[in-house]
Amino acid sequence: NLIGKVIAVILFILFCLFIRIAVGELCIVPSGSMEPTLLCGDRVWIDKITYGARFPARWADIPVINVFTWIRPLRKMDRNTHWKYRRLPGIGYPEVGDIVVFNSPESTDQLLVKRITRIKKKNDTLHVRRDNYLFLRKLIAEEGCDVRMRKRSVYINGICDSIYRLKRTYYYVEGDNSADSRDSRCFGYIPETLIVGKFNYVLFSVNNLGNKGKKIRFGRFFYKITR
Repeated sequence: NLIGKVIAVILFILFCLFIRIAVGELCIVPSGSMEPTLLCGDRVWIDKITYGARFPARWADIPVINVFTWIRPLRKMDRNTHWKYRRLPGIGYPEVGDIVVFNSPESTDQLLVKRITRIKKKNDTLHVRRDNYLFLRKLIAEEGCDVRMRKRSVYINGICDSIYRLKRTYYYVEGDNSADSRDSRCFGYIPETLIVGKFNYVLFSVNNLGNKGKKIRFGRFFYKITR
């Protein structure tokens, strides 16, 4: 009957939402910043289970419901929405060598794909000096602290102190194609809150040949990504 069909459609939509939010989703690699590991046109599955899926931080993060944020006034209102950061338990943690998908710290609506090359772990001690001040200042400021250099001394929250212990874990990410990659060399370490998931396999790949059309790269079907 009609009611049964409506319930079936609703359950199917909820199931798709669960997969998209908690399990993973398909992503197209838009640039060559990760060549030769990832090619422009690769269709890659974002694995959200390994690190634990993030709960949505605003309405725009919820599939289907986010269509309402296409309306300009609602989109502006939603930009001021910031629900508390939460993650489902994962089966592992980001490691050096992993290729991760994350929200750009310069534009959180944009997803970037880079490789983790360095990690600053929670409770790690930072020693701030004149030669690394500009580099570490962003990292400490990310935790809500005011960092200033006065003459030759470092002040954190108004106190003369050059030692700081991190409250969260941060990752330094770089593109394999360093000559064509905007990464941590530009915006510094990224917090774990920005990480969406990781890449393990290329499902399939399409090479855009411009005026000559498109060509499927058959050699990249279910291609395993290596470190």
